[in-house]
Amino acid sequence: MLELKNIKAGYGKKAILNDISVVFRDNCITVIMGANGAGKSTLLKTAFGVIKPMGGEIYLDGKKMRPTPQSLVKNGICFIPQKNRVFPEMSVMENLELATHSWVDRSLFPKYLDDVLKYFPDLRAKLSGPAGELSGGQQQMVALARGLVGKPKMILMDEPSIGLSPKLINDVFHKIKDLQERTGTAFVIVEHNLKTLLPLTDYAYILQDGKIAYDGKSNGKTLEKMISVVFK
Repeated sequence: MLELKNIKAGYGKKAILNDISVVFRDNCITVIMGANGAGKSTLLKTAFGVIKPMGGEIYLDGKKMRPTPQSLVKNGICFIPQKNRVFPEMSVMENLELATHSWVDRSLFPKYLDDVLKYFPDLRAKLSGPAGELSGGQQQMVALARGLVGKPKMILMDEPSIGLSPKLINDVFHKIKDLQERTGTAFVIVEHNLKTLLPLTDYAYILQDGKIAYDGKSNGKTLEKMISVVFK
């Protein structure tokens, strides 16, 4: 669905990614791995149009484009950043309503929200309360629910496990897998907590020094060997 070809990108004049090509596929979970500074978050931000590439091409459904966050949201792709999952002073409902800011017809929100809350039943009783009073795991669920309200084709997530306990990490990752299977939404996840996530994923990339060190299935001895080398 979303393809980046020969991408060079970074900050200012400093390139972090060098000649990177990736494909984020429909209806599967893709994980992006790598040591700190390898360019994982830069890749995700470039894919979502937050960072303008210095070189290379980006395609959506086979058509060349210059992505912006607004254009990708309209095409069914959303982004959940690494931190600041919710606006803490706003209610849970107000956080969820933010998903409609680019909608042409906001009257669909009540129905779409009801559909999404079927996957997050625990949030129903918390809609009127401040999002900042929720636990870290609950805030991540709010972020996921907000991303799903618009019925996206793909969700990009940057380090969803940050700040969560091992149990909550397990809960969040299994919720993502459940959502992918039940809704058909594709997920692209930058993550360092691989032990829990990898068994739930379909495809993997390993970044090393701004380049692709591994591109393939998220299981098998080749990936295990690459992980042992990159994360030694």
